[in-house]
Amino acid sequence: MDNNGQLTFSDDPLLHDSTEIYQLISEGNFQEAIKKTDQLMNINPDYPGVVEAYRTAKFWANREKEIKKTGEGKKTADFLMEEWNAFDDYATYKEMKASSAYKSAMRYIFFKAAEQYKLAFQHNEETNDKFDLLINLGECFLRLKEHKLAIETLEYAMTSYKSNAKLLFILGESYYHADDIPKCLLYMREAFQIDPSQIDMSLIEAKPITEIVNAIQDSGKNVRDVREWIPVFGFLTDIFYVRRNLNKHQVESLKREVFNLENSFTRMNSDDIEATNILPRIINKYLWLLDYYEHQNINIENSDQINKRLLSLDKDLFQEFFNRSSSYKKY
Repeated sequence: MDNNGQLTFSDDPLLHDSTEIYQLISEGNFQEAIKKTDQLMNINPDYPGVVEAYRTAKFWANREKEIKKTGEGKKTADFLMEEWNAFDDYATYKEMKASSAYKSAMRYIFFKAAEQYKLAFQHNEETNDKFDLLINLGECFLRLKEHKLAIETLEYAMTSYKSNAKLLFILGESYYHADDIPKCLLYMREAFQIDPSQIDMSLIEAKPITEIVNAIQDSGKNVRDVREWIPVFGFLTDIFYVRRNLNKHQVESLKREVFNLENSFTRMNSDDIEATNILPRIINKYLWLLDYYEHQNINIENSDQINKRLLSLDKDLFQEFFNRSSSYKKY
């Protein structure tokens, strides 16, 4: 007891047992964790966290035989990641994602998966290249909050793969946690430009991205997939202010993408457009070209043509933006 007669942790006779259970889970000793949890539940079935610990240990204990059977390397790592997704859904349903047991299991599963991906990478196992292994390893490190390792892994992958949305997104998120905001914004902007559908929004903690999501929600715009509108609102809010110059090949590629999207767009009726993500995608490509013609290779005629097309695509969204931009340019 303390001086006010309140119960302290040192007075809790079951605290040591509870801590030991979490340690067992974090080490992957699920059978022993079940045994210890049973003992604790017999003493106090209402002890905080005991139910979550039991469910967590039981879930993974039921998969131990399959984990051992798959051996070492990529198959085991992939199995762990797939089962983690199932466990994550289960934990959401049981409202135990904030529990110590959940966090202990996460630490074990992702360290185990990372270890297996590293083994597969070293042996160049079951793949003609190492990209998938590197990106999965980077995701493991991100989930474990090992941001320096995630950056090292994915910067290495970038030497061969520069245009993958998932890689750039994980790298951007990792740089945010490493307090390198310019690189975070650079990689995030490029990730959402390349393919928003590859972005796992559940991994996002980067404040600039959550601010863009809030701006989309505050706009009152009815969006089909918020990911598709993030690059658009990132531009409009100027949160995505960090840019790298485009090369000739990238500009030509953007023009081809716009051309193809326009061909598809003109053949669609309003219902078709609403049922797809073509509108934010075509706007996104135009905004990259607009930025190019306004800041890198200045061409007023091309900029004006793009402005008019953007107004015709979404007048409500761009009328105020262009009026505001014109006002700024006067000063």
